[in-house]
Amino acid sequence: MEKLNQNAVALSFGIITAVVYAACIIFIAIAPLETVITVGNLFVHGIDISSIATKNITVARSVIGFIVVFLSSAVAGYVFAWLYNLIGEKV
Repeated sequence: MEKLNQNAVALSFGIITAVVYAACIIFIAIAPLETVITVGNLFVHGIDISSIATKNITVARSVIGFIVVFLSSAVAGYVFAWLYNLIGEKV
């Protein structure tokens, strides 16, 4: 079984989620609040987010969120590849 490159998987996870995060920020910025709430409710399995939804997102919060999403996803990707390689050796 071929091993995964942990750094490549980590970077891939980080990039993919960062792109999705950026798309989400753009969507929130251009879509009406009601549309944002409707779509947001679809992602949280029926929880009503209308009381917490806002379009007051600052550039600083967006950048910090972007960094946090990238880093946490990269760590998840690294752990995923590590675990995949570990299990692959034993199977």
